[in-house]
Amino acid sequence: MKPSIAVRDSSLSRYESAYLQTEELIKTRRLRGLRFSLLLLLLGMSLLLGMSLVQNKGSHQLVIASSALLLAGLAYRLLRRGRYREASYLLVFILITGSTAGIYAYGSVRSALTAGFAAAVVTAGMTLGRRALVLTAVLSTAALTALTWADISGGLLAKPDLTVDLQFWLIHVLLLTGLTASVYANHQTVLRALRDQQTELRRREEAEHALRLSEDRFSRIFQSSPAAIIVQALDDMTVLDVNPAFERLFGYSRDEFIGNTDARLWQDAAAHQAFCRQIETTGRVSKLPLDVCTKAGSPLNVLLSSEVEDQGRGRIVVSTITDATAETLARQAARQSAELFTKAFNFSPIAMSITRVSDGTFLAANALDERVLGFSAEELLQLTSVDAGVWRNGAERHQFIEELRRQGQVVSREVRMRHKNGHLVDCQLWSVIVTIAGEPCLLNSTINISEQKKRESLLIDVARGLSAETGEAFFRTVARHLGQALGADLVLVGETTPDRGVMSLAMVQDGLLQPNIRYALEGSPCDVALHHPDLCVYGDGIQQLFPHDLFLLDSGYQAYIGAALRNADGESIGIVNAMWRACQPPSADRDALMQIYASRISAELVRLRGDREIARLHETLEQRVHKRTEQLKATNAELESFGYSVSHDLQSPLRSIEGFSVLLARRLKGRLSEEEERLFDRIRVNVVRMHELINDLLALARVSQGKLVLDHVNLSAMAQQVIVQEQLRDPQRQVLVTIEPGLSARCDRKLARIILENLIGNAWKYSRERADAQIEFGTLTGREGGRKMLFVRDNGAGFNMAYAGSLFKPFHRLHHESEFEGSGIGLATVHRILERHGGVIRGESAEGDGACFYFSFDPRFGLSNG
Repeated sequence: MKPSIAVRDSSLSRYESAYLQTEELIKTRRLRGLRFSLLLLLLGMSLLLGMSLVQNKGSHQLVIASSALLLAGLAYRLLRRGRYREASYLLVFILITGSTAGIYAYGSVRSALTAGFAAAVVTAGMTLGRRALVLTAVLSTAALTALTWADISGGLLAKPDLTVDLQFWLIHVLLLTGLTASVYANHQTVLRALRDQQTELRRREEAEHALRLSEDRFSRIFQSSPAAIIVQALDDMTVLDVNPAFERLFGYSRDEFIGNTDARLWQDAAAHQAFCRQIETTGRVSKLPLDVCTKAGSPLNVLLSSEVEDQGRGRIVVSTITDATAETLARQAARQSAELFTKAFNFSPIAMSITRVSDGTFLAANALDERVLGFSAEELLQLTSVDAGVWRNGAERHQFIEELRRQGQVVSREVRMRHKNGHLVDCQLWSVIVTIAGEPCLLNSTINISEQKKRESLLIDVARGLSAETGEAFFRTVARHLGQALGADLVLVGETTPDRGVMSLAMVQDGLLQPNIRYALEGSPCDVALHHPDLCVYGDGIQQLFPHDLFLLDSGYQAYIGAALRNADGESIGIVNAMWRACQPPSADRDALMQIYASRISAELVRLRGDREIARLHETLEQRVHKRTEQLKATNAELESFGYSVSHDLQSPLRSIEGFSVLLARRLKGRLSEEEERLFDRIRVNVVRMHELINDLLALARVSQGKLVLDHVNLSAMAQQVIVQEQLRDPQRQVLVTIEPGLSARCDRKLARIILENLIGNAWKYSRERADAQIEFGTLTGREGGRKMLFVRDNGAGFNMAYAGSLFKPFHRLHHESEFEGSGIGLATVHRILERHGGVIRGESAEGDGACFYFSFDPRFGLSNG
């Protein structure tokens, strides 16, 4: 693929760069050698010049040494200024000319100065190029040839000086040292260059390996990237490659897109041309929003980011395409949400504002804030919440912010804010912290509740007035409060009289309580108000409407409001009214307040009339109580007489019937048939039953009379005695009896014995058909209506709960006499005894599954365990 070719081209350029770097390195090493050579030459020429002066050599030697020293200094200066080649050429020139002049002065080519030509060739080879080296060799050869020819010809050179001295030694040492240093420097330069080259090659290999790894990673990223990537040639924007995400996004396969341009993706050709110009000019494009289309023609909103890679020919454009359709929709939704918020904010019926948490500066406010604090929205934007009077100082605001951060929001907080005109305003504040542009801010909603607070204060005053004293003092207090609430000049509360008049119960005029008066209704607005189903309101001109009402004319009243006071039957029993000397505009609050007062005054007037009736009845109460007591005494006497008659008058005939039937049966013994014997037996049985009924009836009457003698009674021990009594009557029966120990109650001992005998006796009787008969006496763990309940339970015949309502009525039986004997008086007696104690009793049962009777004495008497 094209990107790989570009990478190889790039690698080749890197090798060229490495070669150039190596050449530069060799040049640097040779520069060091050249510097050393020049320094050595300067030192040698200085020593040679000094020795020539000391030994008083010829002038030609001084000139040669001085010239060489000056030229060497000039070469060193050129080298210090970075003019490497000029310094190198000058050094070669010094060596060639110096050697030639020295040989000429010496007088023979057999001098060691010929080594200077070798030094010049070596220096040229080290520091200059091939042409300079050849030129140096040619010049050195030509100079040496000319000197040799002159030496052979004789007379052309100076007379040879064959003297061997210190100067001779120094010249040879300098030449030898220079050559040695040059050779060594050249050798070290080559070795160091080779080592550096090897190091650089190893580094290059590592870099190439890292590059290959990077290429592999790039390839993997390219293939697995979730964003669509397209690679194009910069020259003609030909597509070189696309990744799978591109195929998924646009629906094109890789093969059908490579080799073509990306023009088919663009909906706007002008936008495509502008993109190409920008990428050519700047080399990159960042997050360019575009509308493109897929292979199927579906529009897409994308973000395009492109960048040019590599340099020179073969440059490529790598583009990343991100599907921004969802983001675009989100931005549209955000814009709509912002628009909705703006409309809701600006058109809210509640004053809203946004302030910074950091300093409290207003960032936004709707028009309704002007109604709260008097500032316009534009004025608030120049203030902080402290300046606007929302908070008295910064510390109070800081405390509010800390509380808001702890709770998350503030709902319906009552605060007092300072209005623009300086007075305090009662407000309700809702506040929450929101983030706007990354900065925490307060979204505040404020309601001016000054009028509401006034109404609340008025209602409190009304409540105080309406909850004042009772009776006539109430009417005086309520008249005073009503006058203050309505701002009326006169308030009157009156009660109607039978002669079509009104007797005032309280009257307050100009804030002062006035004596009660009596006035006629005829021709007054009160006469109209009494017959009006609702409030009677005259805002102005009542003097003209009621010209015969002298009270209105004399006092100068112009406005009137009145309400009839009615009892439960709707009958008018009084009136409450208020009057003003100035006209009054319509007011729903005033009318509602008047109706509230009228309702409460009506109730109090009804109660006052009831109290009067109660007082009248109370005067005759003692006489009626005495009369009722005499009637009760007479009734009790009749009951005692009835009991005596039952016990004596009814018992005597029964005893006669019983005696005569027994005597007759004895006389006729043996002469009676079986049927006649059966009839005599039925007479005797019914006589005995009649005796039992009379005795039970007398017992029921006795439990309703007499005074209760309360004592602490051990019910558990008493129940055990009753069980023993039953066992003596029926010793053959085997009954499992369970009695909870330690049960006691404060009750009448004799009557408690009757209760247990009846309940336990019934349990014994109705369980006799069971071989595994069980009887239990105890208490429930919980309470019923605050009572601790006792119970007697058996597993006998039971009864139908449908007839449970007849259990405690006298002579009502739920079983036939042939099944179980009894008179039907026992449970009624138990019920009567418990009623006298303030107790209760109830029964639960199921036929064939036993019965349970729950009972309790008066809870005031107490029930204890142990």
